[in-house]
Amino acid sequence: MKIYISYFAQIRNFPPNLVGLSTAVWNPKWLQKGRSQNGIIWLDIPPLKPGKNCDGLCNGKCSPKHPNNCEFLREYKNQLDKIDFNMLMEHLQVLGETIKVGEQFDDVDFALLVYEKYDNICSERWPLIQWFKEHNMELKEWQLDKNR
Repeated sequence: MKIYISYFAQIRNFPPNLVGLSTAVWNPKWLQKGRSQNGIIWLDIPPLKPGKNCDGLCNGKCSPKHPNNCEFLREYKNQLDKIDFNMLMEHLQVLGETIKVGEQFDDVDFALLVYEKYDNICSERWPLIQWFKEHNMELKEWQLDKNR
């Protein structure tokens, strides 16, 4: 099982065995519940969604633009730090195995979904990447394999 990070618009390029996990408070209206238009499974992952302590903290005016200068992203990182990483990984392992059997896939990988593209510094992706790194796991950006 591999875990990547990506953004919602990329779901149209996902292979069937890459399951999207929404970390957003609100999901895009164009994304149908449970499966994308091209049949990709996606689910909410509540522990990784910004909680109530993050409400109203981002006004887009931090300067310079950097995750360390954003109250929202600092609070979101504090929220992540309270999650039992190992338990989350165990749950994902069970979820992956369940989907693997149900969908008859050889393997299942996950992509954490955020709204912003990889080049947007104001994104939950940076605290997520940092949090995974602190738990000795590299969270790489999912990229379309042009050889498929």
